[in-house]
Amino acid sequence: MTWLAWATFAVTAVLALVRVPDAVRGRNRSLCAFFALLAFAILLSLPGPYVATDALLGGQNFANLLLRFIIYGVALLLALRVAAAFAARRAARLLTGPWGLGFLAACSALLVVSFVLSGPGASAAGFMGHDVWPWTPLYGTLGRVYPSFTGIAVLPALWGAAGRPGRASLRVAAALLWAGYVLLAISNIITVLPAEALSLAQAINYGTILFVCAGLALVWLSSLAARRREKVSVGRNRVKNPHS
Repeated sequence: MTWLAWATFAVTAVLALVRVPDAVRGRNRSLCAFFALLAFAILLSLPGPYVATDALLGGQNFANLLLRFIIYGVALLLALRVAAAFAARRAARLLTGPWGLGFLAACSALLVVSFVLSGPGASAAGFMGHDVWPWTPLYGTLGRVYPSFTGIAVLPALWGAAGRPGRASLRVAAALLWAGYVLLAISNIITVLPAEALSLAQAINYGTILFVCAGLALVWLSSLAARRREKVSVGRNRVKNPHS
């Protein structure tokens, strides 16, 4: 499944690069940051880049802890972006309010504790070689709990947007994002799957990312099309009313 990881990295890297011009102009910088962080996170899931990065951090799998925190940041950025795109104000308030930030702080603290109690080990992508019960399974689970929480916060808005009359592109985007978040919730079972199910676990992980990226790309293309239509409409009005 290494090919799927590299293919997903290529998609996210291209999406990040495409967003750079707008980010330089001060537009949608959070979206550019999201794709850039996501591309880096995917790199850290690959053995070669992971070992090279971990060597710079001391070779004690601190790169895996860094990866978990990057995923936390990506999940929050994504959920806030989705909430803004689909007018999910309640979800945004939950994520940035005391309950949401408190849950983020609690997950972060428990993540660090479970990482430390899992003990040092040889540098290996995916935290392979660590099997200290219950800390290693808890560490793996905590890496997915907060991202799943952000998904649960925006799922109702995405479900409503997918079934609501409106632009087809936005409805499809909402459906793709909804499917990605459902896969993210399903990914919580990965830590209890046997080692033989590694291919299934990777398919769930990268499938989640591809669904989300496709949904966000459609949201972006839809906004570009809307701006273009607005410019055309303004131009026509000026032609009709040259003295206005």
